[in-house]
Amino acid sequence: HRLDKDADVPWEDEKFIYVAASRDGPTSHQARVLAPPKSGSGKVLLKLCQDDGTAAERLFTKRDGADFKLARRLDWGDRLDNIAK
Repeated sequence: HRLDKDADVPWEDEKFIYVAASRDGPTSHQARVLAPPKSGSGKVLLKLCQDDGTAAERLFTKRDGADFKLARRLDWGDRLDNIAK
């Protein structure tokens, strides 16, 4: 498990994990925030589960304008519905 996440420490930093299963297909494919956002002066770093199932980090800065304003309000588990790719 630690190798899959490229973790450096032997303990978990996530509070919990869950699996959602359904017989129906997914209704939306937007990316989701996987961890608490890391924000700094004029920037927000989000760890995301992409629409193709891969995990990636995305940095939003003040230069991103409206997307930055939306990104800094996101929290763990939220979807990136109205943010440009």
